[in-house]
Amino acid sequence: MDGDKVKAFIHRYEEVYFFAAKRVTAIVTEKVLEDITIEQYQILRYITMFPNCQATMLAEMCGVNKSAISAMIERLVQKGFVERMRDEKDRRNVFLESTAKGRGVYEKGEQQIQKFVSSYLTELSEEEIDTFLTVFEKISASMAMKERGNER
Repeated sequence: MDGDKVKAFIHRYEEVYFFAAKRVTAIVTEKVLEDITIEQYQILRYITMFPNCQATMLAEMCGVNKSAISAMIERLVQKGFVERMRDEKDRRNVFLESTAKGRGVYEKGEQQIQKFVSSYLTELSEEEIDTFLTVFEKISASMAMKERGNER
């Protein structure tokens, strides 16, 4: 593919992606996040979806270092959204779980996101949605693979 075509595709991707990301962030922030950032919401989402996860796993999933994830987790703990639990067999292992308050914030956020996104998905066929997600997953997997390759 020639350079001009690649530039045009990248430009289109940026316009679509940034507009959509901005809208979802605005909806979640406006309707859900009273005392939590979008990044903290994302961490809360992972912790709720993967109970008993560890900070290392979250750092990998979010593509940040362990100290950054630890700071975000600490803020969620202080707000009462997440709790740390030590492994009884090996006290060095710390597991994370969302509290009832945290699950409430997560569920409210998910409802708002579902409501917002589904209103636009009705404009597309199932095939179009599947194609979009397949392509987006391929891009995401490619990015993750290249990032892992750069770490070596």
